[in-house]
Amino acid sequence: MLKFIIKDLWAQLRTKPALIFGREYQPSPPYFINLEPTSFCNLNCTICSLDSRRKKGHLRPETAEIALDQASSLGVTEIRFFLAGEPLFNPHLADYIRMAKTRELLTNIHSNGTYMPPERIDAIIAAGLDKISFSFDGESAEEYEKIRLGANYDHTLKNILDFLKAKKSRGKKFPLVTIQVIKLAGAPNCGLITSDFKRLFQDLPVDEFLLLNPFVWPGQEKKAFNRPHGPKYFPCMTPWNSLSVAWDGIVVWCCGDLNGLGQLGDIRTQTLKEIWNGETIRSIRRGLAKHEIKTLPLCQSCEAVYHYHHPVLSDLRDYYRQIKRAL
Repeated sequence: MLKFIIKDLWAQLRTKPALIFGREYQPSPPYFINLEPTSFCNLNCTICSLDSRRKKGHLRPETAEIALDQASSLGVTEIRFFLAGEPLFNPHLADYIRMAKTRELLTNIHSNGTYMPPERIDAIIAAGLDKISFSFDGESAEEYEKIRLGANYDHTLKNILDFLKAKKSRGKKFPLVTIQVIKLAGAPNCGLITSDFKRLFQDLPVDEFLLLNPFVWPGQEKKAFNRPHGPKYFPCMTPWNSLSVAWDGIVVWCCGDLNGLGQLGDIRTQTLKEIWNGETIRSIRRGLAKHEIKTLPLCQSCEAVYHYHHPVLSDLRDYYRQIKRAL
């Protein structure tokens, strides 16, 4: 476990110098690539910016192979099989995890937990998945279903419990499991995850509970539930540490760009290596480093550039917490 954590943290740390010093050229490879299995989603969440008009489709095996070959060649550490849609809708997801593992890439899934047939659960665990996080936004049916429109609290809870039981039955540490909870302002105990909620998963292999605030997505107008962000500007780390590849091969620079507005290229006609330090993304890094977010439409309303302290400090605390947990 410790060896895994160190590999993961080193991949993140080596992207930081160029970010801290505002360099437009990033000599380190991306820490991760988002590779979108599908753009289909079965929910209409109140906190999401996904536009229903976006073209729908599944990641095809030939596109996945191109993306994974290019990511491996570039020196990427982790593949995150998610972007806008629900990853488990893609019937080839376990195959893509295996393809990534043969290229020595760490693998990660973020799921809403609403669609988890037993055969898919078994398949992705057997494929060697390293990490999975579940969006389970609310400690009660009332809280959860107010955010996750179209989902049922009891059904999602059962799916997550079934996944954890399947992992436990195999006696393995991986995939590492995070239960991620977003709470709206004014919700009961909105500043913490209660012990009563955690007891729902007692004696099951949950590695982390993570409480998050609602996020103002790129291109999304502020809503009533959004909390005030910090007063200090710091460049967003995203264009220095990652790229996102949509199901059709289109590359976008922001992992919060669920609608594919900030396009950089297409892996079917370009390589990720060419895109990673191409003029388009370098101009984005320049703009962020110079605080010129008015020239960057995706960044104008995004709160990821405002904090109470340098975001690297938060990262260092997170790294410490991960190492402590591994020990």
